[in-house]
Amino acid sequence: MMKPLMTAGVAALLATACVQAQSGPTSTFDGLAGSRNVNTDGNVEMNGAAISLEGRVGGYVEMNGAAVDVDAQIGGDLEANGGAVEIRGSVRGESLVNGGAVSMTGRYDGPVEVNGGAVDFDGSFGEGFSVNAGAFEFSGEAEGPVTVAGSGNNRNWMGRRRGDRSEIEINGTLSAGGQLCAHEVEFGRDAVVYEPLTVIADEEPRYADGFDASQITFVQREDSRCDEV
Repeated sequence: MMKPLMTAGVAALLATACVQAQSGPTSTFDGLAGSRNVNTDGNVEMNGAAISLEGRVGGYVEMNGAAVDVDAQIGGDLEANGGAVEIRGSVRGESLVNGGAVSMTGRYDGPVEVNGGAVDFDGSFGEGFSVNAGAFEFSGEAEGPVTVAGSGNNRNWMGRRRGDRSEIEINGTLSAGGQLCAHEVEFGRDAVVYEPLTVIADEEPRYADGFDASQITFVQREDSRCDEV
């Protein structure tokens, strides 16, 4: 079951959260650094500073740490929270990832929600995805609709302008369209969009030579927050 974005800080990252239960035993780790190679029909929960998981898990996986690495075939849901999170392998259930730097490759059959600073997708997403990130790069395939909200804001809390700008770069296939919102959006030479896609940005997206932009609808961002449009 998807849960809201965790607050920043090590304490929040290491806090144990509730994950949808699956049948079978639960293997746990709580410590500074830990690595597990498993083959289980049950669940896996790991909490630590630097943690990694490999193998096959029939149930759910929950990982909380400063550095999180997962290379596994997961039959249930995945939740990963960390400063740096790298996910490989496959997830049949829901995926929820919160991190400063997030990388996801492999196959994701269920809904995917990611909140991060810099997010890089190079995988296959059966139900599309929802991403909130300052910088997002996509070079995989999304079979379902996508929603990407750039979290960068060029005004601080007092309204003064500052330099951070959200960026989205698409170099993969968006089969079901959706919505992208950021300060800057770019479509690379390998980008393909098959269904209507709305792009909300400060200016027209940049397109590589030969890109078919017929499915793109551009909307001027006008300094609004992406979570408000």
